[in-house]
Amino acid sequence: MSLTPHGPGFSFLDSFEIIEPQKRGHGRKWLDPAAPFFADHFPGSPLMPGVLLIECAAQAAGVLWQPSGGAFLAAVSQFRFRKPVLPDQTLDIEVTLEKELGAFAQFDAVLRVGPTMVTQGKLTLSRALSSVV
Repeated sequence: MSLTPHGPGFSFLDSFEIIEPQKRGHGRKWLDPAAPFFADHFPGSPLMPGVLLIECAAQAAGVLWQPSGGAFLAAVSQFRFRKPVLPDQTLDIEVTLEKELGAFAQFDAVLRVGPTMVTQGKLTLSRALSSVV
């Protein structure tokens, strides 16, 4: 069973643990070398696309904030990609709720492979799709 409302081909969380309810959580995702995006994203030297790293963070934040689903990515800011993420690595995804603004919530996200930070940034989720569009 998926942790998110996404289908199996677009679920970027294998596990999720709530560290502090409605405030902080930790997700994990093993990156299967057979994943389709690795085949064409820099063939011969594959790496995970940055937009999918952001999606990992958004899905983790969504599970923390709206465990039953229904959270939509509304904004992305200040993401920095520090190291490439390669096939057969495991991502650790930490998300922290910074503030809620009505139907919106802002999160800080830090993604690591082992002890190494690979990306960090902020994202905003919305409870309603109509608020995003």
